[in-house]
Amino acid sequence: MKSKNKKILISLLVVLVFIITGAIFWKIAKDEIFYLCGNFSVGVKKSSVIRQLETANLSSYKNTINENGAIIAFSSKLNFVTNQCVIELDKSEKVVLAVYK
Repeated sequence: MKSKNKKILISLLVVLVFIITGAIFWKIAKDEIFYLCGNFSVGVKKSSVIRQLETANLSSYKNTINENGAIIAFSSKLNFVTNQCVIELDKSEKVVLAVYK
């Protein structure tokens, strides 16, 4: 009986470690998006935005070109894309708006 209880306890501890680790990485990814998004004020060049986004460890970005310029969506799969930074650029490739959602 003790052996069975010990296995259950070990299994629960392993699951708890995975949950805590996942929560820590989720928080780090969320903070990464939030703090980087704060760097992108009006007039910042696209090259600077991309250079900074490339430093992210847990997040990635998608650059979409449109008739007004471009939109860069910066998010993390760890957050199931619930937290993201949307960066709008004009035709001269400068930031018009950066919003954390």
